[in-house]
Amino acid sequence: MSFVLYSILSGTFAALASVFAKLFTDTRTVLITRYFCDLLNYFQNFQFLNCKEIEQSDDNTSENIIYLIGIIRIICFLLISLCNALMWTFFTKALNKSSSSIRVTVLNSATNFCMTAIMGNIIFNETLSLQWWFGANLIILGTVLVISNKGLNKDDQKLKEKVQ
Repeated sequence: MSFVLYSILSGTFAALASVFAKLFTDTRTVLITRYFCDLLNYFQNFQFLNCKEIEQSDDNTSENIIYLIGIIRIICFLLISLCNALMWTFFTKALNKSSSSIRVTVLNSATNFCMTAIMGNIIFNETLSLQWWFGANLIILGTVLVISNKGLNKDDQKLKEKVQ
């Protein structure tokens, strides 16, 4: 595989880590807990938990609900660690495959930026304005220019020839 795929995977896992971090600390964890509660009750064919109780934020919340929310948060925390480990693994592989660390870093960062925005829009319903899309296109264009060999100046080409 080329460094491009490893860089894209690295940026994607970095974005996933930020999504799980937001879920770990955000109030949307309760919504995910409600989803899993409904799923558990559906497959168990009995009322394991009172899922409607999850959305109420009073002192009468059952211990089962509190434990379930805690378990979801622990899972999110573990997924943060897993995504970060995978991100560093793919980033290191990309650095080993590429002749330029700048190319890897720029592609990784651009992928992370775009994937974070797309996942934020899909998962958290965050709005992406026309100005954001214009800026994202400029970032992608800059990434293509940095990655392409045509963007190298004469000194960089001479250095590349010496390395090879």
